[in-house]
Amino acid sequence: MRKKLGEILIESGLITEEQLNHALTVQKTKKQRIGKILIELGFVTNEQIAETLAEKLNLQIIHCADHKIPDALKKLIPKDFAKDKLVFPIGKKDNTLILAMAVPLDYRTIDAISFREHLMVLPVISYYWAILRAIEQNYVEDENVFDVFSANITADKDVKFIEEKGSDIDNANIEVLYLKSKSPPIVKLVAMIIAEAAKAMASDIHIEPREKYVQVKFRIDGELRNIFKYDKNIHDSVISRVKIISNLNITNRRLPQDGCDEKPLGFSIVNNISLYLSSASVVTY
Repeated sequence: MRKKLGEILIESGLITEEQLNHALTVQKTKKQRIGKILIELGFVTNEQIAETLAEKLNLQIIHCADHKIPDALKKLIPKDFAKDKLVFPIGKKDNTLILAMAVPLDYRTIDAISFREHLMVLPVISYYWAILRAIEQNYVEDENVFDVFSANITADKDVKFIEEKGSDIDNANIEVLYLKSKSPPIVKLVAMIIAEAAKAMASDIHIEPREKYVQVKFRIDGELRNIFKYDKNIHDSVISRVKIISNLNITNRRLPQDGCDEKPLGFSIVNNISLYLSSASVVTY
C-alpha cells in the first residue's frame, strides 16, 4: 500500500495527528503541497522530511543544487512542470530517467512522466531549496523575463503602486529615463520582482548587472539564490523606477545612495511590508 507523507511523518514521531490535520485545513485555502505547508508552519524542517523519507523508502539523498543538465533533459521535464511538481531530472541512462524529487511519494507525477515519455523513473530525494535552485540555474537561460512580463503580466490585484511626486529634471536624457521608468512594462517588472520576493519571504533583493543581462537574486533563509534574468537594455529604466518609488535621486548614477519610504515604499502587497534600499556602482562581468 502506498503511504502518504503525513502518515510517514506521524509514524516517525516528527509531527502529531493534530498538526497534520491543521496543515490539511490550511492546504484547502493555500493550494500548496502538504510538505511545504508543514515546513511553513514550523512543524518540521526540509531536512527532516528528506532524511526521514530517505530512511523509510531506502532512497538516496542527492544534492542537486549546482547540478547542470543538457537541453535534452530540459525537454523531457519542462520548467513549469518541474517547479510545480518540485522535481528535477538528474540524468538518463538507457530507458531510465533519474529524477530528484522533494517528495518521492508523489506517485502521480512519477506515473505521468513514465507514461508520457515511455521511460522508467528512478526517484531520488533532494531538498526543496536544492531542487528550486537547480531549476533556476538550468532553465533561466532559455527565457527573457522582460518579454514574459511585458507580454503576459496584467496588473496584479495584490500589488498597487501609489503615484509618486516627481521632481524638476533639467537633463533631457534623465527626463527620458524618468518617463521610461513609468512605462507599464517597467512598472510591472519592478512590482513583480518585489511581489515575488515578498511571497518567497526573501530578506534581500539583489539586482546585479552582467555583461549581457541583469541577474535578479533573492536572499532566502540566509542563502543568495538566482531567481531570473532580464534584458540589460532596460536596466537603467528599472533602476530609475526603483529609485523613484524609494525617493532616491535618479540623476545620481555614481555615488551610493540609501532610501526608504514611510508609506511603505509607495506600494502595498497584501500585508504591508517596508523596504530599505541601497544603491552602489558595481563592476560588471
